[in-house]
Amino acid sequence: MGSYIQFIAENSRKVYDVLLRCTRCSFGELLQRCQLAGPELGMALVQLLRDNKIEQEYAAQGVYYRLAVVAS
Repeated sequence: MGSYIQFIAENSRKVYDVLLRCTRCSFGELLQRCQLAGPELGMALVQLLRDNKIEQEYAAQGVYYRLAVVAS
């Protein structure tokens, strides 16, 4: 179980690093940029959402992910 949690943490870091360089990305864009399989990316996104590190943005073109806005 510990290795699975570590695997998700590593994938979450990949996603976070991509979002540091981009304003926002769709699921498809993240698949390409992170080079993860769909389920792996999904688990990484869930972890980042649970940790309040990223946000989902709903637009007419679909759902996008971006870094969470931190209130000061």
